[in-house]
Amino acid sequence: MKKIISLCSLGFLLTFLSFNQTPKIISLTKKEVILKAEIKGEVNAEGVYEISDDETLEMLIEKAQGVTSSADLSSLSLNEPILAGDLIVIPKKAEIEKISLNSATLEQLMTLNGIGESKAQKIIEYRTQTPFKSIEEIMNVKGIGEKLFEKNKDRLAL
Repeated sequence: MKKIISLCSLGFLLTFLSFNQTPKIISLTKKEVILKAEIKGEVNAEGVYEISDDETLEMLIEKAQGVTSSADLSSLSLNEPILAGDLIVIPKKAEIEKISLNSATLEQLMTLNGIGESKAQKIIEYRTQTPFKSIEEIMNVKGIGEKLFEKNKDRLAL
């Protein structure tokens, strides 16, 4: 009986000691997650770039060494946050249709800002007498002044 009590006591003691052991501390290091986004189009260095979780479009463009001279940022928000996996395409400026002062039709001339049918007709009458040698000569047409010329000069051609 003493043996049984001794064995039970020993078993109880071992069980008690195993529960009261200091827990082992396991050190787990977090695996660092690398976030990336891709930028294409009118940037100087297209590619996939590492980004932080608070990255903006402006910061990503900076990483891509800026935009080209033909980039159109007018429809983009530079403060827009960039998310992992994003694909950003910087668009190119749209080509402006040029209107030839010496050969445009009445309808084509009427697509210019502030040019209606009567002014378009005056441009045609002017060029039949004297062909335009410079786009600034449009200001010689009655009713077309400097303000109207400034609004349209990027669309005018000879």
